Amino acid sequence: MNVITRRTVRTAIGFFAVGVLALALAGPAIASHIHVRATVPSEMTVGEMVRIPVALQEADGAPLRGTTVVFYLHAVFAGVTGEAEIGRAVTDENGVATLAYRPRLAGHHELRVEYVAPAEGEVEVVSTAFDVTGGEQLYRSAPGIDVPGLNVGLLMAVVTTVWSILLWVALRLVAISRAGSEVRTPGPSGAR
Repeated sequence: MNVITRRTVRTAIGFFAVGVLALALAGPAIASHIHVRATVPSEMTVGEMVRIPVALQEADGAPLRGTTVVFYLHAVFAGVTGEAEIGRAVTDENGVATLAYRPRLAGHHELRVEYVAPAEGEVEVVSTAFDVTGGEQLYRSAPGIDVPGLNVGLLMAVVTTVWSILLWVALRLVAISRAGSEVRTPGPSGAR
């Protein structure tokens, strides 16, 4: 084989390898054949119970029955930002999964809906946003620690008892060590 033919073969093999690698990294193209319709009420108020229906239909219009739909809400809690699961629902005979939700905070919220398409086996995601009106939160964080059934007096009595026992044990150890240092060991017989 001459040099030009070898170079051409190597170049062709290189292009083929790069093409195969690109296809392998790209993965399969998954086109969802599911139509999703999430209906969010136009007006929501803090504390008001609302129903959020999500309809799943196949491309031919047939409803998807028995599919679990998971609802997530973008949230911030204790300085951590993420998505919190707010509920799950299973689609009925009409392909509709309904979440009963009570907004606890006013403002703009992002809702993410996840489901597994039966044919593909991949998790598919649909997102929507809604606004909640109302100025008052439904939850309040109480300062300090509230232990039901215990009052401060009982707690102080338990703590005082424990510390008293520890002090008594420490004093007994000191007394034992002093008594041990005062004991005289007898010398040879008859000598004092």
